[in-house]
Amino acid sequence: MSQIYFDAEHHEFALTNPDHKDGIYQSIDHPLSVIVQVTRKCPLECAFCSESEMFPDPSFKALESVKNKLSGVDRIYLSGGEPLLRKDIFDLIELYREGFQVLGLPTNCVYISQEVCEKLIGKVNYINAGLDGPRNINNTVRGGYDAIINGLSNLRRSGIEVSLSTVILSSTLPYLQYVVQIADTLDITKVKMVIPVLRGRAQSLKSEDFASNEEILRKFDEIKELKAVLNWKPRVKFTFWDKNTEGYAIIVYPNQQVYTWPVFDAPDSVLHIGDLNKETIQEIWQRYPYKENHINKYVGLSMHKA
Repeated sequence: MSQIYFDAEHHEFALTNPDHKDGIYQSIDHPLSVIVQVTRKCPLECAFCSESEMFPDPSFKALESVKNKLSGVDRIYLSGGEPLLRKDIFDLIELYREGFQVLGLPTNCVYISQEVCEKLIGKVNYINAGLDGPRNINNTVRGGYDAIINGLSNLRRSGIEVSLSTVILSSTLPYLQYVVQIADTLDITKVKMVIPVLRGRAQSLKSEDFASNEEILRKFDEIKELKAVLNWKPRVKFTFWDKNTEGYAIIVYPNQQVYTWPVFDAPDSVLHIGDLNKETIQEIWQRYPYKENHINKYVGLSMHKA
């Protein structure tokens, strides 16, 4: 039977033998990856933000309790909002770096100074940063382009691994190849492309703000060709939200409630699945209805790749 391992070079899980995956869904008794929201505060106002509802920041003690309830999980994302807004974020990183195979830090990158990089070296496995196109395009839907590029440059000068995430809208679609070019220039090894989930601020988007599946796949094929011709190095992955990825993500809210998303017939596209104040993640996993989608997504079986 194939085994799951973490490919550190590309910041992702993979199978030792993808052709023999039978049995892996029954053999795993915990999530591969869990997102822990340490804050919902953020200086940017992304047009597609899914987490615009505010919660009080959890205390350090509460997040220590969450960590203990997540024992056995392979990868943890200390997420937000913008996690670097927490004054104790480096203490939290120190706390969470012990006990998990992989620790990732999603950030909008606007606070990534050289001083911050020095505090992150050897503490996180990689940074996940958002970028949606060249300056004018990114600033229309996200903001902070110059600060983001400066932060990305600081991270790479410090030797910290980076993955880029870019959100596909009809306005960003024509320029997605420039995200890959920027990633190649900065020696960033991975670019993930996703469509917004209709929750939070993204619910205000209009139908014309979304590109069609056909348009997206044509652009993805174009990026494949450009990668081959121009020898761009980053791996590029794209995911549709459909029945094969529904409910793949497991998220711990700041109030320690556990949700999965995207769930298309649930309010705000999220489904409540547990409470870490009262149970462990293994207990929640036992009744989690999307195990196969979770595993397939994180080992790359439900993605388009270039």
